[in-house]
Amino acid sequence: MIAPVEQHRPGPASRQAARIGGTIPSFNTRRLQIRAPRIYDFTAYADILCSERAALIGGPFTRAQAWAEFTRGTALWLLHGHGLWTIDAQTAPSAGFVTLGFAYDAAEPDLAILLAVTAEGHGYAREALIAVRDHAFGTLGWERLVSSVDRADTRGRVLMKAVGAVRDADPLPDGTYIYRHVAGQEVAA
Repeated sequence: MIAPVEQHRPGPASRQAARIGGTIPSFNTRRLQIRAPRIYDFTAYADILCSERAALIGGPFTRAQAWAEFTRGTALWLLHGHGLWTIDAQTAPSAGFVTLGFAYDAAEPDLAILLAVTAEGHGYAREALIAVRDHAFGTLGWERLVSSVDRADTRGRVLMKAVGAVRDADPLPDGTYIYRHVAGQEVAA
């Protein structure tokens, strides 16, 4: 079921949302556009979070929980100047999402990515993570980020190695590995 809050509502408020969204940094990589999230991106976001694919991040979630996560990531822009971006690939709009986040009880900001199943296997995750990480280090002046990857997420662990993140020696008690991104670190070729 699509809730009324998920639907585009034309008018002055919608135009205001577009103006606010226009202030969020966007950038292009070789094959991707990384841009502000829009209301119509939520369906792709919910498709990821409400599926079995989300098991490695605490899901699957209900659609309402996915909405709460989507709006939380979007609200970070107003509160901290960073948050959720949508990844548009050349052939797949709303191919995924990348976040510079900061959880309530976290000690460090985090870098996270979610891809639609149709976007996997093309190198989009690596390209998007490097672009957003470089934005955090270059534009925002940050010196470090962390990424949390479930021990069972082999693809996520390979991705972290591919972007040059360094894993903490021991996983957390729940089986989550912490990968550290440090300004100036080398990326594997």
